[in-house]
Amino acid sequence: MKRLIVALLMGLALVGFPTQAWAHQVETFYSLGAQLEFQSTLAARTFAGATVSIYAPNNPEEPWQTLVTDGEGRFAFVPDESMPGNWEIAIESDDLSHADYWTVPVGDTGIIYDGIVLDSTQDQHYVAAASTFGPLAMAVAAGLGWALFKQRR
Repeated sequence: MKRLIVALLMGLALVGFPTQAWAHQVETFYSLGAQLEFQSTLAARTFAGATVSIYAPNNPEEPWQTLVTDGEGRFAFVPDESMPGNWEIAIESDDLSHADYWTVPVGDTGIIYDGIVLDSTQDQHYVAAASTFGPLAMAVAAGLGWALFKQRR
């Protein structure tokens, strides 16, 4: 019985924490010079040819500007300072299977560098991992509960 419990816990540890899958997401780095520059990678390779949609604060439904990342996964833009607020940036593959979403706040004096944030709530990898891990954890808990119930009888 102890072997069963140890085997179930080991299986949960191996399946429940897929470290390789986390490395398979888009990673984006940015810097501010004369313009705001981004560089994205996917699984340690450049995210070349990704579609970049930039949304202005006054029209979050229609892109203010649409770009494509270069061969190094880079793009740059300068937001219109006459439109202060949160500018939304979507960096997406053509099939939308991989993406990164950023919020760039712009104030009266320009980009608020310390306010730039990644919106990870839209990342599909987190959704997929949560939808897989929940049922798996429930199944393991039910199995352990059943084994302990049978052992007491």
